[in-house]
Amino acid sequence: MIKPGDSKYIRDFQDLLEVVKATTPIDLHESIGDKNKRIKYLLSNYEAFCNYYYHLYCFAPFAHFHKNIQPDVYDCPNNIFLEQWSRGFAKSTHFGLFLPSFIKFNGQLNGMMVGSHNEDMAADKLADLQANFQNNQRIKNDFGEQYSYGNWEDGAFKTKDDVGFYAFGKKQNPRGTKFTWKRPNYGLVDDLNDDVQIKNRDIALADKKWVIDSFKPALWTRKWWLVVAQNKYHDNTVTAIIEEDEALKKKVHQVNILDEDGNSNWPESPDFTKELIADLEETEGAGFTRERMNTPFEEGKEFLAEWMNNWVDCSQIKYPSGVLVHYLDPSYKATDKSDFKAWVLLGKSGKYYDIIDCWIRKATSKKMWEHAFEVDEEYNSYTIKHAMEANFIQDVVHGKELERVEEDKNRSLRCLFDKRSKGDKYERMVTMQPLFERGKIRFNLNKKTSPDMKLLRAQTLSIEKGSRVNDDGPDALEGAIWMADQAEKPHQPPRSGKYKKKNQRAM
Repeated sequence: MIKPGDSKYIRDFQDLLEVVKATTPIDLHESIGDKNKRIKYLLSNYEAFCNYYYHLYCFAPFAHFHKNIQPDVYDCPNNIFLEQWSRGFAKSTHFGLFLPSFIKFNGQLNGMMVGSHNEDMAADKLADLQANFQNNQRIKNDFGEQYSYGNWEDGAFKTKDDVGFYAFGKKQNPRGTKFTWKRPNYGLVDDLNDDVQIKNRDIALADKKWVIDSFKPALWTRKWWLVVAQNKYHDNTVTAIIEEDEALKKKVHQVNILDEDGNSNWPESPDFTKELIADLEETEGAGFTRERMNTPFEEGKEFLAEWMNNWVDCSQIKYPSGVLVHYLDPSYKATDKSDFKAWVLLGKSGKYYDIIDCWIRKATSKKMWEHAFEVDEEYNSYTIKHAMEANFIQDVVHGKELERVEEDKNRSLRCLFDKRSKGDKYERMVTMQPLFERGKIRFNLNKKTSPDMKLLRAQTLSIEKGSRVNDDGPDALEGAIWMADQAEKPHQPPRSGKYKKKNQRAM
């Protein structure tokens, strides 16, 4: 609640009220028929709704992932939504202001709960909603007065149609929250974790337990939405832990700052042009990878960042063997919801191992094999030696899909199945340490902006005993190096000639 001493907060909120009122003019000469037609259209089009009622907040045209909120979230109730958008992509604005308003004025909102690190932070996330319900002239003109006298406290208020809004810190119990019969049916979890506590796995699991065991059950059971608006910057974030829980039904919408081709995912925004993103990458370091590319990692103890800056223009190198190794570390599942699938294309020239290209994606088995055919076509001046880390399970999971892709392509992929006994994965990957340290592993300069190459470097940096970070990329790299070395081993000719029997032997 706002206390008598909270004068600064009151001034800030009053300023917000005045700005909202001044930026929401209405057409006083609009006819009733035109007004009703306009409202009907706005309530059927999320993007148009936001631009009309919340023009102040729409500082840039919507990106594709903003436009998909209506079909992917609003039209799909009774789901947990993990909205893993890059930092700066307006997660809180959409899921804390636009979407609950759209649900409310479509007559589908019983109430809303916000869960955050503490109650003050949660209440602050309701401030824009509260100010707009109070002073947005367009909302008043189309849907009537929302302000409810006597029920307008900070972090706990209800509108005139008895829709309640409630703020909770993670140490509070939202059990039994309701107004009359109306239990909230829209829940938003935003900024639940902090940087200190997130390093403690037990605290992280307790945060997830609060969301699933306390916050979620407080929502109405018949029709509900639970949105976790958080980019995946650490393996202990609540969005990451919920995602890894296979027993929970959820929808994951991950949007990195760059797409798979290295282009901006929000090119419509003047803040996220390719040039400005490049500047962010140069000034944010590892934070760019974590916060904007949804790639959680902590620099481990085995590999140093200074070893990851050995770049060479691979297009100017003629690999003497005429053979490139293309090594695959597949996941144990064929779907795009499992671990990463990783291809690494390696060329060896003298003492150097050159990472010419890589592909590290959460993709289907079909797309994984299609990429191998693309590599064949792109690097057709070389013989490509494809190989896959394989055991019985992976043979079953991916072998049949390879056959289907081969039928589509009308040719076979010459892929070896590496069934060697590989031993401990960590120990194998650490054998690459002296190669990196001595500058023998080089990266292709032409792929410097590739998100896949950046992910390979990030995963390699995070290698550490007991780490939970994905390591599919460096695992594939180790396999490619091993295979390149095997190809260079001198061939041992078979023994020939007659065996001379010795009659006298030492006893």
